[in-house]
Amino acid sequence: MKKIITFYGQPGCGKSTQAEILAEKYGFMKFGMGERLRDEIDSGSSLGQQIKPYVDEGILIPDDLMIKIIKNIDQKAGQSGIIFDGFPRIVSQAKMLAKIALELNWEIGNFFYLRLRPEQALKRIEARAQLSGRGDDVSPKAIHNRFLVFERESTPLLEYYRSAGKLIEVDASLKIEEVNTEIKKNL
Repeated sequence: MKKIITFYGQPGCGKSTQAEILAEKYGFMKFGMGERLRDEIDSGSSLGQQIKPYVDEGILIPDDLMIKIIKNIDQKAGQSGIIFDGFPRIVSQAKMLAKIALELNWEIGNFFYLRLRPEQALKRIEARAQLSGRGDDVSPKAIHNRFLVFERESTPLLEYYRSAGKLIEVDASLKIEEVNTEIKKNL
């Protein structure tokens, strides 16, 4: 049975790095929500034009648009399933994902919360911005909004997965290899 695994945490906590490591090692397809959204915007599609203002401002995309982004995940999955990097972000999206998993007869695996203090996350974002030039990493307003959204939405989402017995908290301030070791213990 294919699995859906999720990495969640502050912007800059290492979600993408950990998702890439596990996807390569275990045959998952990494679905990086930020990358997927930027690709959709860059494609010039109607959907990309609809989501662009939300991404530019660093605010959540409405569920009716989000479902269009994640539809047909079964056609994108690796042999083991999918690792979501940065999705779901709110409880309604978690429920949407659970419904899709049920329809596909897939298992919802663990929800890995990579804990990182905001000041550490900001330093990582600033360093990443120098390398990537990503708009949502450069704009102070977008960065501020991303932190506010995370702060507001994290408690209900973490509680949702905690009550489902799927929440695994990992200290993201550790070295990449140490974080990965903690994650592998809970796969």
